[in-house]
Amino acid sequence: MQAVNKIKVFLTGGDDIGWALDEDLRLASDAIKGIVDLVGLEDCQVVHTVWWEGLNLLPREQLVGKWIICHVPGEPFRYFSIPAHRHIVPLVSTWISRSHQAKKQLKSVGINSDMVPYVIDTKVFRPILPDDSPLKQFRNDHRIPSDVYLIGSFQRDTEGSDLKSPKMVKGPDILLEILKILRRRGLKFHVVLAGPRRQWLIRQLRSCQIPFTYVGQETQNDDISFNMLSRETLDILYNLIDLYIVSSRSEGGPHSILEAGASKCKVISSRVGIAMDVLEPSCVYKDPIEAANIIDKDIRENVLSEMVDGLYKRILDRHSPDSVVRDFTGVYARIEKALSNFEKNANQFLSKGIANPVSKNASRRLKPKSDFTVCLWHSFFEPPYGGGNQFMLALKKALLKIGVSVRENELDKTIDAYILNSVHFDVDRFLEFSKRNRLNVVHRIDGPIHLIRGYDREKDELCFELNQKFASATVLQSTWTYKQIVAMGYKPIQPVIINNAVDDEIFHPNGRIDFSRSRKIRLISTSWSNNPRKGGPIYKWLEGNLDWSRFEYTFVGNVSEKFGQINHIPPVPSGELADLLRNHDIYITASKNDPCSNALIEALSCGLPAIYYEDGGHPELVKAGGLAFRTQEEILSQLDDMVDNYETFQNLITVSRLEDVAAKYIEIAREIAS
Repeated sequence: MQAVNKIKVFLTGGDDIGWALDEDLRLASDAIKGIVDLVGLEDCQVVHTVWWEGLNLLPREQLVGKWIICHVPGEPFRYFSIPAHRHIVPLVSTWISRSHQAKKQLKSVGINSDMVPYVIDTKVFRPILPDDSPLKQFRNDHRIPSDVYLIGSFQRDTEGSDLKSPKMVKGPDILLEILKILRRRGLKFHVVLAGPRRQWLIRQLRSCQIPFTYVGQETQNDDISFNMLSRETLDILYNLIDLYIVSSRSEGGPHSILEAGASKCKVISSRVGIAMDVLEPSCVYKDPIEAANIIDKDIRENVLSEMVDGLYKRILDRHSPDSVVRDFTGVYARIEKALSNFEKNANQFLSKGIANPVSKNASRRLKPKSDFTVCLWHSFFEPPYGGGNQFMLALKKALLKIGVSVRENELDKTIDAYILNSVHFDVDRFLEFSKRNRLNVVHRIDGPIHLIRGYDREKDELCFELNQKFASATVLQSTWTYKQIVAMGYKPIQPVIINNAVDDEIFHPNGRIDFSRSRKIRLISTSWSNNPRKGGPIYKWLEGNLDWSRFEYTFVGNVSEKFGQINHIPPVPSGELADLLRNHDIYITASKNDPCSNALIEALSCGLPAIYYEDGGHPELVKAGGLAFRTQEEILSQLDDMVDNYETFQNLITVSRLEDVAAKYIEIAREIAS
C-alpha cells in the first residue's frame, strides 16, 4: 500500500463543540494518518470531511479538481430535507455511510456509498468493576442511589441554545413518555441525567414527580461551556447505571449505543442509525409501549443482561480503531485507482456544480421579501377539494404572511420565480411562454401519480419531462416519493424533501374534546377521492368487525363503499372538517401509495393520534404519534393499545409548521432567482 500513502488529504468537518462530530474527526484522523499524508487544503488531492456542512465552510474554487469524501453522520433522508444540502450532493465523489440504514437510504435514491462504521475509543469506554473506588466515590459525591434501577440519558434535549423547545430528532419527549408509563405501572426506578442543555427534561421530570439525579450544575442559561463532561466521566456513568435508553426519532449513530456497549451497560434503542446493526432485535423498540414492556421485564427478571456480552464483542470486532483502519485502507485504495484519471479531467468537475451557492455576500444583494414575487402555477379550486389543492392554498396564504408578493397562473417578466405544482396547471400555456423567456422554476412533485391512482402513467412521464426542461430545484413531498421516483428511472433536478403542512389557523387542537374511556371512543376517517386505494374496502371491513358498544365511527368525504353503521358525511369546507376532527378521538387512514396525505396531516394537526396503513409517506408523517398496521385484522389490536395509552400517543404528535415549510420554499425560490 505504499502508493496509497502518497495521497494528500485535507481532513475537516468538526464543529469545535467537543461533541460527536469532533470525536468523529479525531477518530478519523487516527484511522487514516497511517495510510495518507494529512496536509492543508491548498496542497491536497482529496478533501475528506466528516460532515457535509464542513464543505460549505470551504471556498468553492479551492475544491476544483479535488476528490471529495463526505461522511453521512446522520440519517440521509433528514439531510435531504435541508435546502442547502442539495448543493453538496453534486460535489461528493465518495460517500461514507456509517450504518446499514444509511447505506440503504442512500442506495434507494441512487447514491452508492462505502460503509465505514462508527468507531469507539475502547481505551476510554470500558467496563469498570462495581467495587472500583472511583466508581463508589462518584456515586457518593453525586448521591446516586444504589438500591434502585438506574436509567441513564446523557444527550441534549433542546435545539441549539433554545432551552425551551425539545430537540425532536433526539426524542426527549419520547423518553419522557416511556418514563411516565413505567411510573404509572408502579415500577421503582431513578433517572440519571448528564450533559448540557437538559433543562427541558429536568422541568418535565420535576413536573411528573419522576425521581432523578442531574450530574452537573443546574441553570436556566445555556450551560454548554461548563456542563460538558469528559469521556472518562461518561464511562463512569455508563458503569453506574443499569440501562441506557436511546429515544431518538432520527440518528446516525448514536454514539451512546457504542459507548454504553463498550462499558458493558445494558442499552435499548428506537429503530435509528446503528441500533439494528449492533443490538439484538429484543433491544430495539418500535414505540414507547414496547420500550416500557422491555424495561418492565428487565427490572423484574434482568433479561437484558444476556445481551451485554454479545454487544461488547460486536463493538470490538466492527467498531474498534483497528477495524475502521482496514475499512479506510480499502476506501483509499479504490480512490487511488480513480484519482489519476479524475485529476486529468479536473475542469469537468467545475461543470458538475462546483459553483458557489448563494454566499453570505450574495444574499445581501437579494431583493427584500416585499420586493420578491412568486407565481404559483396550479389549477385552484374552492374547498372542499383534494389535498394538493389544500396545500397550495395554504402555501399561498403563508407566503403572503411573510411578505412575499404572490400571483397565480400569470406570465410576466417581472416575476422572480415560479412554483409549479406537478402537472396540475395549464401546461400548454406555460410552455408557450417559456419559449421566449428564461424562467426560474421550483417544481413541486407528488406521486408518482400512477401509483396513487392506478392509472395516468402518462402524467408521470409529462411531469418528469417538465422537471428536466424547467426545474432549477425540485420539491418532493416525502422520502417515499423520492424513492419511488428513482425506482422508476427518473432523476429529479436538485431535489429537496419538504413535507406538506396545513393552515394552522384552521387545523389546530384548540377546543378539541377531552378524551374519555367512560364513553364510546370516536373514530374518524376522511378522503376527497373515492378511489378504492384510499382505503374504502378496509373501512367497510371495519364496519363489520368493530365492537360498536365501544366505538362510534364517522367518515367524511368521498368513498368507494356504502356504509350502514359508519356515519358517512359528504365533503365539507375546511373549517367544518376541522371542527369534526376536533370532536373525534382517533384518526384511521387505510390509503395506499399516498405520498404525503394532507388528510392525515389535518387530523394530526387537530390533535388526533393516528392508526395508519404502513405504506407511502404515512410513517414519515405520524412518526411516534400513532400505530401502524399491515393487515386489516391488526387494526383491532392497535385500537386497544391506543385506547389504553391514548395520552402517550397524543403527546407525541409532531407536524411540520406551515411557516417553516413556506420558509423553505421561499429560500429555494430566492436562491435560484439570485
